[in-house]
Amino acid sequence: MIGPYFWRDRELRPVAEAVVPADDIQFAYGFGVYETMKVRAGLLYFPERHVARLLESARIIELPHKLSRELLLTALRELCRANELDNANVKLLLIGGDTAADAKLFIMALAPYFPPRKSYREGVGVITVAAERPYPQAKSLSMLTSTVAFRRARAAGAYDALLLNRDGFLTEGTRTNLFYTNGTGLYTPPAEQVLSGVTRATVIEALGEAGYTVHERPLRADELGSYAGFFLTSSSSKVIPIGRIDEQPISIPEIVHTAAKLYDDYLKAYRRKLEAEAPR
Repeated sequence: MIGPYFWRDRELRPVAEAVVPADDIQFAYGFGVYETMKVRAGLLYFPERHVARLLESARIIELPHKLSRELLLTALRELCRANELDNANVKLLLIGGDTAADAKLFIMALAPYFPPRKSYREGVGVITVAAERPYPQAKSLSMLTSTVAFRRARAAGAYDALLLNRDGFLTEGTRTNLFYTNGTGLYTPPAEQVLSGVTRATVIEALGEAGYTVHERPLRADELGSYAGFFLTSSSSKVIPIGRIDEQPISIPEIVHTAAKLYDDYLKAYRRKLEAEAPR
């Protein structure tokens, strides 16, 4: 954690109090949901979208709570202000209980992650791992599948692992969403198969504003050679090209670099809009 404060339930507290009891069975069994968002140059990006997804994840896994959208947004902004965050990641953690009154909310600031600059020019390596996440549309604490796959990726010197489901379709990364292209058209696996990331959604919006339609289409592992390029999206990496899948080098077509630039422009416009609307 970074900064002197974290948020617990309805108030700021010193980070020394950021503990979960060892006998908290709900936490130990992964009965919880979370969100991670970024602060860059003092601006918290897309808090409304992240809060909406946290609440939707809680609904999907039937986690009762008494939190409101307004309380979560207030808590996020107060934490950022109290910690004077400049560049950071902010994590919301909602742990369930037997009743709505037992749910526990933690919000904390973490050190940010920035991929190496050359990754955006040369692309990153990924591996494929046969695995499926439970409740794929919920960002839950049941992270064993993703953790095992990600550890395999890191052991292989890769940036992430692409999950291959039982039907032979590649769905998503362990902490990223997947896009692919035939050189002109843009595609991404269907939303019902994946955790629909906030960056995934805003990349689709950014491309749409520039005249590109992203089509949802399942991607079979045996079709990889039919496509010209691939990229990943996440809050920390934004749009990052894939340069290798397993041991196969992948070219990076111009449309992937165009997508990255369009998304950077979209984020700049988002910042300008919020700065223009901020009270003076």
